[in-house]
Amino acid sequence: MSEIRQLFGQTIIYGLSSVVARVLNFLLVPLYTAKFIPSEYAVVTEMYVYAALFIIIGSFGMETAFFRFTGSGQSSKASVFSTAYTFLLANATLILGLGLVFYKQISSIIEYENHPEYVLIFLGIIFLDLITIIPFSLLRQKNKAIKFATIKIINIAINIFFNIFFLVVCPYLEANGISKTFVEQFYNPDISVAYVFISNLIASMITVIILAPETIKNLAPPNYKLFKKMINYSWPIWIAGLAFMINESADKVLIKYLLPKGIAMREMGIYSACYKLSIFMTLFVQSYRFAAEPFFFNQFSKPNAKKTYSLMLQFFVLFALSVFLFVTFYIDVIKLIIPNSLYHEGIIIVPIVLLANIFLGIYYNLSVWYKVTNKTKYAAIISSIGAFVTVFLNIIFIPVYGYIGSAWATLIRTIVVQGGVCPMKSVSV
Repeated sequence: MSEIRQLFGQTIIYGLSSVVARVLNFLLVPLYTAKFIPSEYAVVTEMYVYAALFIIIGSFGMETAFFRFTGSGQSSKASVFSTAYTFLLANATLILGLGLVFYKQISSIIEYENHPEYVLIFLGIIFLDLITIIPFSLLRQKNKAIKFATIKIINIAINIFFNIFFLVVCPYLEANGISKTFVEQFYNPDISVAYVFISNLIASMITVIILAPETIKNLAPPNYKLFKKMINYSWPIWIAGLAFMINESADKVLIKYLLPKGIAMREMGIYSACYKLSIFMTLFVQSYRFAAEPFFFNQFSKPNAKKTYSLMLQFFVLFALSVFLFVTFYIDVIKLIIPNSLYHEGIIIVPIVLLANIFLGIYYNLSVWYKVTNKTKYAAIISSIGAFVTVFLNIIFIPVYGYIGSAWATLIRTIVVQGGVCPMKSVSV
């Protein structure tokens, strides 16, 4: 019983930290949409999509492999930590090195040849975020939930602080001639979008410094035989991670390349900003998932498990529909979170995205069967199907319907993925 209480206590901490992190990040949306026109905000969205892609590529599912092999008892925790950390450090260094050599070409490929500094800044962010993945995992493995959550929130708080400093304080000081010499030393109004990325870079640097003592203390010689086992275990998870990233982010980038250049960035900016208004449903689904997953495993061996799972799904749908109705009814008020009226035409996508999140939550409920039966390969299969549907439907819908087509593609993809777990289930719900 004490183990169960500990598990749920940590679940609450991790869940709250995740919710707080999402809320704090969401607070930047009013700032960005007030300071940037849609085409500028689209740059922020697009660059973070690329960063997420390369972080997943570089991590190679090693976070999950770390948990698997520290829990197996076959190797020392220090050996597992060092092996995983060394691999990610090598990957991060490789990405950084190649990026520094070819950053101008990369800038040209993604059509930001006039702003190669975007690529340089994100190379730093990707490197720093990759080398913190395993140290953060170590905190979780050691049940240091409070320390984990605290560092995550500190990271976000620093990011927000520098965003406000660069985007609000510095322009105000410059406009009013206050501390002009001081401001001119590190502020250039011509690269205002870049300060979003610089703020993130500073936060990531400080996070690495905070984690450094824990990292250094647990380093040991890496184990090559263990490394091969970890790679064999992690590659299906890596594929699932790539597929998940495509499912969540491909629509935003495809808008840029499937619409005429004169309107593409504007449309992407509007879509990305209004997509954020689904945070109310996202928070509910995320919180439910944090609480439900350990509960699923706890209930599996009990005789009434199937009935319990069914009841949980019913309550989830009931509350999710309540959130859907609330946001839909008050959308004209909620849209004011985005102060710039240039974005408001995109609120038509919000109900569609809310429904997509409901089906995603249903998928989390129904996917319990492959989690409790250790058939996680189906996660990669189902996610890959979803990624194909996402790309295929966006290619068809975007040229005809614009960003509204992307929203419908997201909804259809979540329905397909949710339906995909049903015919393969081994646990009736």
